[in-house]
Parts: sequence; C-alpha cells; structure tokens
Amino acid sequence: MPPIIEHYRADGLYSVFVNPKATLHTREWDTDLALKDGSKVIVTGAANAGGRITVRYPTSGRESVAADAGDYVYPSDVRLNAQKDRLYVKASGLAAGIGQKLGLFEYDLHSQKLVDRRKVANEALPAECPELSRVK
Repeated sequence: MPPIIEHYRADGLYSVFVNPKATLHTREWDTDLALKDGSKVIVTGAANAGGRITVRYPTSGRESVAADAGDYVYPSDVRLNAQKDRLYVKASGLAAGIGQKLGLFEYDLHSQKLVDRRKVANEALPAECPELSRVK
C-alpha cells in the first residue's frame, strides 16, 4: 500500500471543518488552522465544478493550490495531520465526464508544496469524515 494511503488512514487526523454556509448538496471548506510553529493558514475550497482546495498564508499573502484533481473530479474529504502539518484531500468524480476517478493528495503546509498525488481505489480508504460545522 502506498505511504499516502497509510498517512490518510492514520489515527490522529482531524477533519477540516465544512463551512456551515454550505448548500445542501455541496461541501465547502473555509477554515483557519494553526501550524506547529504557531503560524496561521486558511484552507478553502468546494466540491463543485473547478473545485480545488487552496491554502492561504496570511502573513506572506501567498496562496497555493493544495489539490486540484481536474474537471468533474471534486474534493470530498479534507483531513489534517496537525503533528506533521500535512493536509490530505480526497477527490472523486467522473474524469472528463466518462470514467470514475478517485485521487488522494498530500500537501505539506509548512513547506507549502504538494508531497504526493495518487489515483487510489475507494476500498483502500476509510469512510469520509462527517460534515461538521464550526462557528467562526
């Protein structure tokens, strides 16, 4: 099993909260997170056309794409390993509107770069995190 799957399945991961303003059928993320060094990041995205997960770094003003699976493949689960400052994104959908595709992304929030991206089988992954909301 590739390490990215082991990392996504690991204990101690936290769901990145789903935006409480999300529509009935669309998951959205807009969450402030603190890294181990105390710096802040803002994770945003939506499970819709052109859906991607982006990370903003308020101190520097930099914005980076953590996961972009392409047309018709949308983010469906976003998890954080706070001990390693790693973000994990599961994306699924119909690639080019034809065939089912499932991708997994691992993004290093501290070094601001994509570490791994893989096509995976759904049966290799745990259930998605439930939709949670948090008052800002």
